[in-house]
Amino acid sequence: MKLITKTITYYLLISIPLLLLAVMFSYYRIKVQLNEEIEESLYKEALHAETLATSVKPNDLKLDFSNLSSIKSSAPHENSHTFYDTSIYNQLEHELVPYRMLKSYINWEGQTYLITNVKSTLEDDDLMESLYSVCVMIIGFLILAFFIVSWLLSKILWRPFYATLSRLNEYDIKQHKPYQFDKSSTAEFNQLNTALNKMTDKMYHDFLHQKEFAENASHEMQTPLAVIKANLSLLLQSPNLKENEMNQLQSIENTIKKLSALNKALILLSKIENNQFNENSSVNLNDKIKAAIENYQDLIQAKNIKIETELSNDLIIRINPALCEILIANLLQNAIRHNYMNGTIEISIKNETLLIANTGETLSISEDELFVRFKKNDAAKDSLGLGLSIVKSIVTLYNTQIQYLYSLNKHIFTLKF
Repeated sequence: MKLITKTITYYLLISIPLLLLAVMFSYYRIKVQLNEEIEESLYKEALHAETLATSVKPNDLKLDFSNLSSIKSSAPHENSHTFYDTSIYNQLEHELVPYRMLKSYINWEGQTYLITNVKSTLEDDDLMESLYSVCVMIIGFLILAFFIVSWLLSKILWRPFYATLSRLNEYDIKQHKPYQFDKSSTAEFNQLNTALNKMTDKMYHDFLHQKEFAENASHEMQTPLAVIKANLSLLLQSPNLKENEMNQLQSIENTIKKLSALNKALILLSKIENNQFNENSSVNLNDKIKAAIENYQDLIQAKNIKIETELSNDLIIRINPALCEILIANLLQNAIRHNYMNGTIEISIKNETLLIANTGETLSISEDELFVRFKKNDAAKDSLGLGLSIVKSIVTLYNTQIQYLYSLNKHIFTLKF
């Protein structure tokens, strides 16, 4: 849920109950005021009726045309004034009509009189219902107006925030440019922009230092490795070596080769991630696949792997030629390394989609870790664990989708260009 929507929702959740309480309070306050007015009117009429009763001394006297208000002789009763709410059937409208009644007992010269004053509250109830309806309509309009005004104000007030967010989404650390965020009349947004400028500058400098360190470390390692490798070759040519010493030196040489390959792979990854392969051209993927198969014929024959290709149409893509060769080579090496003896590799191109599938055992690692650096399957202990990481970096660089699936004892990689 967006921040604007949350803000408006919270405002409505607070304001609606308050508005309803205000309407209920107003409703009952007006109703009490009307009842007081009615009772005051009835009391005045009762005083006039008392004056009439003490002067005329009637036994039964009607005070209005409806014959509801009257003066009657009554059994002895102490002086009192009592208000009642009652309903009386109206013959004309055929319905019960609400009334407010005042019964007053007075004693005059040994005679007790009951004075009844009645006043209809129907009009007042109709008025209250109308007022209630109007209040509900006003609340509805207020809520609607509040929603629209809050939404518009939020859009205006939060515009600098969204402008900053848009620029952050466009930020690329490899093409760092110091942003000059628009100044806002809101102090908090200006503080946010200042903090973001400092953060992006620090990120860029850290990125440069890390990049420089990785490049320098990798290049500095090449010279000692070359010296060690050369000296080791001289030692291996010595005629006085025993078999045990020869085996140890051979093991050291294999380790150095692995370390050298690791160093080259890390340099390659660093160059890919730093976007140092800028020269792109149109490359025929079919030709690159055929060349890679030819280059790895020795490994393919060593495992007696059967290659099945279906290159029905030429797939031309815009890519750096060297990276394209590395991409295909790593996928093919992976298919060979993780294959059975006498296994198969299927390579097909259909509708701008490259599919490479090879027979093999199930993974000992999760599919989520397949493209993670140095994560290796148990079946490939001699692997550096960087081949698929390099593949992932290349396809990410060119916004290409790569998917993995294990089905029917086959590892299937699909690239959609």
